[in-house]
Amino acid sequence: MSSEIEKPSPGASMPWFRQIWAIKDTLILVFTPLVLLPILICFPGSPSAACAYTIIIMAIYWMTEVLNMAVTALIPVVLFPWLGVMSSKQVCTNYLKDANMLFFGGLLVAIAVEKWNLHKRVALRVLMLVGSKPLWIVFGFMAVTAFLSMWLNNTATTAMMMPIAQAVLKELDENRKKQLDLQQVVIDNGKTAPSVNVSEVVELKEFRKLEDGERVNGTNGTVQKEDEQLEKIEAAETDPLHGAISSADRVASDRQFMSFRKALKLCIPYASSIGGTGTLIGSGPNIVLKGQLEAMYKGVETGINFTSWLVIGFPAMVIDLIGAWIILLLIFLGPKETFGCGGKGKKQDDSANQVIRAEYAKLGRITFAEVVVLVNFIILAFLWLSREPEFIPGWGDVLPHNFVTDASVAITISVLLFIFPSEFPNYLCFRRKAASRPPGPAPAILDWPTANKQMPWSVIILLGGGFALADACKESGLSAVIGEALSSFRYLPPWAIVTIMCLIATVITSFTSNMATTTIFIPILAEMAATTCINPIYLMLPVTLAASWAFILPVSTPPNAIAHSYGDLAISDMMKAGLAMCALCNAVLLFSINTWGYSFFDLGTFPAWATGGKPSNCTTLPLNETMSALGYTADLGLSTLGYTADLGLSTLGYTADLGLSTLGYTADLGLSTLGYTADSGLSTLGFTTGSGFLNVTA
Repeated sequence: MSSEIEKPSPGASMPWFRQIWAIKDTLILVFTPLVLLPILICFPGSPSAACAYTIIIMAIYWMTEVLNMAVTALIPVVLFPWLGVMSSKQVCTNYLKDANMLFFGGLLVAIAVEKWNLHKRVALRVLMLVGSKPLWIVFGFMAVTAFLSMWLNNTATTAMMMPIAQAVLKELDENRKKQLDLQQVVIDNGKTAPSVNVSEVVELKEFRKLEDGERVNGTNGTVQKEDEQLEKIEAAETDPLHGAISSADRVASDRQFMSFRKALKLCIPYASSIGGTGTLIGSGPNIVLKGQLEAMYKGVETGINFTSWLVIGFPAMVIDLIGAWIILLLIFLGPKETFGCGGKGKKQDDSANQVIRAEYAKLGRITFAEVVVLVNFIILAFLWLSREPEFIPGWGDVLPHNFVTDASVAITISVLLFIFPSEFPNYLCFRRKAASRPPGPAPAILDWPTANKQMPWSVIILLGGGFALADACKESGLSAVIGEALSSFRYLPPWAIVTIMCLIATVITSFTSNMATTTIFIPILAEMAATTCINPIYLMLPVTLAASWAFILPVSTPPNAIAHSYGDLAISDMMKAGLAMCALCNAVLLFSINTWGYSFFDLGTFPAWATGGKPSNCTTLPLNETMSALGYTADLGLSTLGYTADLGLSTLGYTADLGLSTLGYTADLGLSTLGYTADSGLSTLGFTTGSGFLNVTA
């Protein structure tokens, strides 16, 4: 009998460390809560410790993605009641707040737009209007993608635009190869023959393939002339010098076209991420900020709405978009093409337009459903913009109460889309003679099966999980603990704090979800603002926008992954362009928040609502009102002539807590040495005040 030889299992020869690496997700999932148990053991019965324990677990799960992000967002419902942080009723109310409904309503409208291909019609129509050179093709794709991402999901926008770009690239590549084969040829001692029209040569070659009996076009003289021209071209193509020169030209052309491929494929995900920052509903982190502000500062108006977001987001988006366009052209096409010194052949440009026109022709005439969706979309945008236009009273101010929000408007339009028909009425007096279908109501613009299938429910749950974390931080007292730990930041200038936080957010969002990044940062920034007496919007808004700067890696955001899946893009290409993009967008962000954003949101004040109803030592006076005489502008201190301090002077060696100690200046809330005596201020030399340095009498 022959004994059966046992074959070793596939993993028998695998080293032990590789086997452990293969199950790393399971190990992280199981051991993270166990490793963090000392937090609960060292602080038994502490709600803030239990809240910190839950947040750290969720942060690790979100960053490593060992568990679906939406499932991770449900952990507060599991742990907070068991650990005594919050009741189940309190936790669950965070999963469907006003911000969630705003996002939900906006997504329903976006689904209707996608269902009837209105977004594709708009995209192709705009692309037909832009220029024909490669740099304008890139600009056209970026402008269309950014505009659509202001209203639609970034991933859906990228998924729609990439196939269009791929079709354009394919047609351009085929036409480019024809031009390389039939362009200028080298004949007779390296002299250059006159250029031959590509389309004419192709037609002649095809014409010559026909049998003699089928060549009935033209006279014998015309045919003979065509034959002579073709023989001349074919002789040049067989010339020994022709192959070598053509090969060199082909390599250069291939390299240049590959660079154009990379620029066009990268510009779409980058424009998608940038466009999402232009409106409040454009990206998940924007909604996270609005929702967490509502969760942490309940019952107050923080000033973040659709119109106010446009003031800071839209101008910065336009600057970022133009800067990104120039960066991509410089990196991949070079200065010549970027500044208009280069150019492509006319035939190549025409072929790109032909592809776009062909795609547009496939859509046919605009349908009744598209018109209905477009009208509802315009009405929605108008109602959002005019509810609180900031510079004049809006229709929201006319209402006798303040119950209507941006979410109410979004849901109203969404419900109407479930009611309006997708075809012109076909009954009673509305029936047309040429109507083919029987009388009766047409299907609605939007139906629930379609909405249910395309709705990203996981994102809505993720939003709710973030709001639950923010609420728990406040209720458990963890936010106060974090604020105390961050008290050292009060000695840094506000702009330095914002810069540091934006850079940290940009790095983290390159490896994890932008929504998870924002969810983790916002509660921390809220307490930092309270501790340092900085307007919370000044810290939160820039960090929220910085969380969208995921340009470096394919895993940074789904649009990047989609673009990378189409090929041609190496990691080094994305890193090279992504680092430049991050630098540009953060620079524009810091400039915008410290200029028109600073003025519009009045970021020089610490608003009363920012204390969350708790006692605070922070002043509510604007920075530019604390010392206006003699050019002194600071927060209860002096900044002109180099004097900068918190309730004191630090320049020229003056450092003290609410006073001056260096060079012999020592006092309790004032100056006593050298004759300087005052109650919380300066009286000698004419400086008199009750609580600070506000009035100058000499």
